[in-house]
Amino acid sequence: MKIRRLVTLIIFLTAVGLGSYVIYDNQAEQNDDENQRLLDEYLANEGIERNDRGEESGPSSGLQVGDKALDFELPQVYGDEQLTLSELEGNYVVLNMWASWCPPCRDEMPDFINFYEKYKDDGVEVVGINMTTQERNNEAVEQFVEDFNIPFYTVLDEDGEILDGYEVRHMPTTLIIDPDGKVAMRRPGFINYEMLEDYYMDIRQSYEKEA
Repeated sequence: MKIRRLVTLIIFLTAVGLGSYVIYDNQAEQNDDENQRLLDEYLANEGIERNDRGEESGPSSGLQVGDKALDFELPQVYGDEQLTLSELEGNYVVLNMWASWCPPCRDEMPDFINFYEKYKDDGVEVVGINMTTQERNNEAVEQFVEDFNIPFYTVLDEDGEILDGYEVRHMPTTLIIDPDGKVAMRRPGFINYEMLEDYYMDIRQSYEKEA
């Protein structure tokens, strides 16, 4: 009788173990499927993150190529100093709008740093603009800047002036401003070093040809 009970117990425990494995395996497959779905969605959107307003990716109606860039005066992330866009006129200015919760913003930041280090002595300025009204807190912003040791200007859009004035609907969004202060390129979504450099070189060649 005891042997029969022991055999029954062993069979029961084995069945429980197999059931647990099947459940775990199914969950793992579901997680893999979900991760793949998110990756596919990310690639389909060209590295665009929706902002906290929940707006879908799509054509932006903000400042377009040929428009005069809206001037701004925004506080820098550290200290009490302000940065005014018009002070940089005469340079090629790269504006990168980002948020700390945005994965493609984090992915592309090293490329912006490398681009800046290469062209900073060639009449190029890079300005990172944090969409501060879309952040949970300023600590996340400061941590982002510290994580990458960002060497160029980083300013805070505390009142949504850039978010609304430039109609930033995607994270990240990048603009290149020519020396006359006009928008020469506007791109929503992820951008890597090669793309950024190609845009810059084309814009510079066109500008110098027309000058």
